[in-house]
Amino acid sequence: MSIDLSAPEVQQAIKDAVEQATQPLVAKRDELLGEVKKLRKESAIKPEDVEKLEAQIDELKSQLGTAQKEVKTFKETADKASKALADEANFNHRLLVENGLTDELTKAGVTNPAFLKAVKSTLSQQVKVVTEGEQRIAKAGDKTLSDFVKEWAASDEGKHFVAAPANSGGGAQGGGNNSNNPPKTSIEKIKAGLAKL
Repeated sequence: MSIDLSAPEVQQAIKDAVEQATQPLVAKRDELLGEVKKLRKESAIKPEDVEKLEAQIDELKSQLGTAQKEVKTFKETADKASKALADEANFNHRLLVENGLTDELTKAGVTNPAFLKAVKSTLSQQVKVVTEGEQRIAKAGDKTLSDFVKEWAASDEGKHFVAAPANSGGGAQGGGNNSNNPPKTSIEKIKAGLAKL
């Protein structure tokens, strides 16, 4: 049995079926459109509010730009201060260690300029500048520079660099071993120390 789709009763049945099927969708659509209209109405943005927000954004951008410039300036100043501090620390180190070693080695009897230079080069590697309260002091380990040099001068290595005191008896200047002519092994050590300079 064939159905005539153009028959009015069939057309009406199709129309009723489509209406029935789409009615909930149309209702939901109308509900959502109503909510959108309501939201648009309630959340309408006033032009003066937009201008106010844009002005605040511009002000914050300006403040950020200023802050970034200040940070850059502070960083440059901090870098310069760090470099100056490092230069000052190096200067203090040279001053305290090199001058301190020169004074203490001279007091200990290392008077030959070539020996003095070589010994300073060797010993300065063991000396550090430490802070004690507000003072900076040159030390070798836990020893003061004075004690360190005295101990070194009395050692087997140090004895070769220390000048013998002049003998005053009978005009004699002492015998055989002149401390300005150290044993060959010490000369080799001195050459090695001078080569490092």
